[in-house]
Amino acid sequence: MRTLATLLFFVLFAFPAHAQAPQKNHAEPRLFSTVQGTGDGETVNIGLYMKFEKDWDTYWRMPGDAGLAPVLEWKGSENFKSYEMQWPAPQRMTVAGLDNNIYKEEVTFPITVTLENPGQAIDLKLHLDLLVCSLEMCVPEKHDLTLSVPAGEATPTADAKLYAEAVKTIPLKNADLFRPARAWLDFDKSNKNYLVAEAVTTKPPSSHADIFVEHPSYTAFGKPALTYDDDTKTLTARMEAHSNASMEDLKKELEEGKFSLTFVDGKLSAEADFPLIAKPADAPEERQPLALKEKMEGISLGLLLAALLGGLILNLMPCVLPVLSLKILSVVSHGGKDNRATIFRNFMASALGILCSFWLMAAILAALKSAGGAVGWGIQFQNPTFLVFLIVVVFLFAANMWGLFEIPLPRFIAKHIAAKHENEPTLTGHFLTGAFATLLATPCTAPFLGTAVGFALSRGTFEIMTIFTFLGLGLALPYIALAVSPGLFRFMPKPGAWMVKLKKVLALALLATALWLGSVLVTISTTPALDAGWQKFDVALIAPAVAEGKTVVVDVTADWCLTCKANKKFVLEQEDMIEALSAPNILLMQADWTTRNENIAAYLKSFDRYGIPFNIVYGPAAPDGIPLPELLSKKAVLDAIAVAAGE
Repeated sequence: MRTLATLLFFVLFAFPAHAQAPQKNHAEPRLFSTVQGTGDGETVNIGLYMKFEKDWDTYWRMPGDAGLAPVLEWKGSENFKSYEMQWPAPQRMTVAGLDNNIYKEEVTFPITVTLENPGQAIDLKLHLDLLVCSLEMCVPEKHDLTLSVPAGEATPTADAKLYAEAVKTIPLKNADLFRPARAWLDFDKSNKNYLVAEAVTTKPPSSHADIFVEHPSYTAFGKPALTYDDDTKTLTARMEAHSNASMEDLKKELEEGKFSLTFVDGKLSAEADFPLIAKPADAPEERQPLALKEKMEGISLGLLLAALLGGLILNLMPCVLPVLSLKILSVVSHGGKDNRATIFRNFMASALGILCSFWLMAAILAALKSAGGAVGWGIQFQNPTFLVFLIVVVFLFAANMWGLFEIPLPRFIAKHIAAKHENEPTLTGHFLTGAFATLLATPCTAPFLGTAVGFALSRGTFEIMTIFTFLGLGLALPYIALAVSPGLFRFMPKPGAWMVKLKKVLALALLATALWLGSVLVTISTTPALDAGWQKFDVALIAPAVAEGKTVVVDVTADWCLTCKANKKFVLEQEDMIEALSAPNILLMQADWTTRNENIAAYLKSFDRYGIPFNIVYGPAAPDGIPLPELLSKKAVLDAIAVAAGE
């Protein structure tokens, strides 16, 4: 929808309706002054603050593939000569292959107003045209703002601090962080045009660093591929041009007028003008796509083993264990007398159901990542529709085990669930059992799993598919083992009345799972409550707290995360741990990821983490934080606190 933003803007404003209903605004802008009087200087510093509704945003001065930058008009202002507005560093949003340069949540623009008559009062009237967008639609908004500053002493106002904070978000010009070297145009074998730029920087870029291209022709460029040479301190960026123009035409566009790059790396940003030159003889050659062998060499054996073990341990999670137990129970009920071919076929069908589910999950996550969306292990539990579906499936499964399942099913479903005899579903039924086990496994993070998933989701589609294949193999390993070694069933107890009782116990476990999922569904529709002693997570408060000598403990959790619940019950909420965490020099911050929150997703991504639980401890001796293992222990938490505090 963003690609229609410009057309929508002009249609609505060029042909206004004779009678329009009042439009709901999604942005709340206001003007403020940093001084209570104009003083005797020629300029006055003011600010334009904008706050946006959740999931809405507006554009930077170079919008990207779609959109419009804010337009300011000062017609009717008194004692106003000119103004200069500074633009904070933007962030990139990629949707369906389109790159947009935006501001989210809130932004403050520092503005310097030059007076016609220094020392006299000013009366400002601002007409502001905005295009604000969500993922579904873009809406043009008009705002009329006023601000009066009387003559008098230029003492600071309460908003002076807000202005000072905004100035810190303005990219530095020609700073050591990003000094221009050279830039040239290049192309690849598919004749796509690229802008390649080299800069000298004092700080190696992080994995989430970005570069924004700005020039008069408004051709947009994609997110750069960055490489850094530690010997020469040279950062090289290669950015695809989103334009069908020839290289010569693109070169002409970039050479006309200003051509600059803005480098953004977290809270650090800088901008500089770059000279465009012919492709130099010593330019690095275009990187060719890695061959399969090279891609596999990039994934260590340790990571594959971690994925395999992480998937295997998921079988022990309370939601998944009943499914495997029921599979084993179905064979034991026949005294293990099923022929080897039948056992092999049935258990391998369940294993295939697990693998296909992991492949589907990997494909969806890779697609979301390519589209610029937030990805993570278990994020489907943030979706109410998915929760309702899973609750119904789990409840019907449990009711059937209790003999209460009397609701007639559609034939195409019943024929796959109906037994050939009492405990023998069809092959499709066994396949669906494997898929069911996968669904129930995803709210859990087992040891080793977080490392493997974090690596996969920080890389490309090939790595995601490979790691998720090994995760699926790990979860399917017991099924495969029983399929190829049916003789193991000889060591199982003989059939008897105990099986009926065990079956009902397992049904109760599944019923408890359904009730738990219901509580998660209720939670995501309400504002989650923080645990006692914890305050709401705000990444901006961490550094100041550490500077004051405090130790900050961050807990990223969610109501659907069973491992998070276990960490709380067995570690964080133990009496001695509560006492230790209540020390006056410790600040506890909790980030609830039960519902979708892009700030939390971005925070996790900054540590190459895409699943929870995630716990980290900051302190004067560890300002960058000490990440903790997925499964917490009292010793791990207390040791990290001691190290972070410099003890």
